[in-house]
Amino acid sequence: MNAFVRRCWAIQRFGLPANCLPVMLAAAVLSAAMFATATPALADGKVVRPRNYEGSLEEKSQEAIIVFHGSDEPGEAVEDLILKITVAGEAENFAWIIPLPNEPETKPEDAALFKELFDYVEARNRRSGHDGKSEGTGAAAPKANEATPVEVLSRKIVGSYDVAVVKENEPGKLNAWLEAEGYQRLGDNDDAGEDVIEFYRTKGYVFACVKVAAKELAERKVVDLHPLRFTFKTGGRDGIYFPMRMTGLQSEPFDVNLYVFYRYWINRENGPFAFAHRGMRLNYRDWDSPKCDADGGKAWSAPETDPLLRDLAHRVPTVAKFFQARYPGDRFYLTNIQAHGLRPVDVRDWADDLWLFPAYRGNFVPYDARPGGVAAAAYKHVSLTDDEGSRYVSDDGLFGSDDDRRARYATKFAAAATVMLVLVGVALLVIRAVRPK
Repeated sequence: MNAFVRRCWAIQRFGLPANCLPVMLAAAVLSAAMFATATPALADGKVVRPRNYEGSLEEKSQEAIIVFHGSDEPGEAVEDLILKITVAGEAENFAWIIPLPNEPETKPEDAALFKELFDYVEARNRRSGHDGKSEGTGAAAPKANEATPVEVLSRKIVGSYDVAVVKENEPGKLNAWLEAEGYQRLGDNDDAGEDVIEFYRTKGYVFACVKVAAKELAERKVVDLHPLRFTFKTGGRDGIYFPMRMTGLQSEPFDVNLYVFYRYWINRENGPFAFAHRGMRLNYRDWDSPKCDADGGKAWSAPETDPLLRDLAHRVPTVAKFFQARYPGDRFYLTNIQAHGLRPVDVRDWADDLWLFPAYRGNFVPYDARPGGVAAAAYKHVSLTDDEGSRYVSDDGLFGSDDDRRARYATKFAAAATVMLVLVGVALLVIRAVRPK
């Protein structure tokens, strides 16, 4: 190695010390790692501080567990969205506003779900070498015979939270309702707040308004608030929903970590419907070992019986108990999706929330991404070539005809071949440089 460094023509040409090559290589690796993690993230909901409070109250990180059941019937897909939030601030009370496609059922969940899934993913990645309180009995709010400016669909105590599900029927009234409840307007009186609310009102969404009293916040501590599960119909067939646009109204960056359970794999990078195009990266997903049934999912309600899960079943007892209670016998693949360093200002211009789709084969267009679908707003640049939605073309050049795709593949192959030739040439020059005279 020392002989190579001494003889290397690049080191000699630029007069660099002989021992600098390892440092240069380390710096290159570190720079690549830093660049790889600088990915914009997406998140759910918005923390709203008390109206007369001027201190800091922002979301530090968000984690969610999503359990999705698609449907062959439009509008019948059902999703469990389990949200965990960590905030830092100085107020004893805050409101957390989460937009949802339909009125949800809300239940408390055990924070151990998140710890166990984190441990499971970390253990699985290491082996593969790959990178609460009980619910109260609050009464539902009475429903008016005619639409009110802000309709309170339900209100009850869930664990340590006061959860009101409301629907805005007139522009500007949700912010007025929040102020009447003692909280600041969404967007801090900025027009962006009303624009985002209008986006959800136009789609007919509801808002889950969560109040919590956490005295630890007044002492400038970071606290974990117990998770909440929202179960709702997404309004579609195959789109997995995760709200993000509301979070664009806050000011501080944060990270997002999603554990998605679905019967099949989630589309990672195939076409414009992949989550890689939405700023997300894959951290882990279950796979089929030789002993597994191909495309059969995993027995998360009985992990000790599953060929893939059994060796780590002891790490996920709370997760297994959850699936035993909610979905006994159903099978899922776990996909862990992450994003880091969310800049809320970047989220405001998104056309829609984050929608994840199954990993369809070929160029199949997800049902919910088609015109008129619940996720169509994010894919207006995609047009179908036939009524069945089996093929697609893209106005922004991401994808096109078969001839276009073949031309792009040929271009990529030629570029790769050129790079290989250059590398071979460099290798030959290095060999000549280090060969004894």
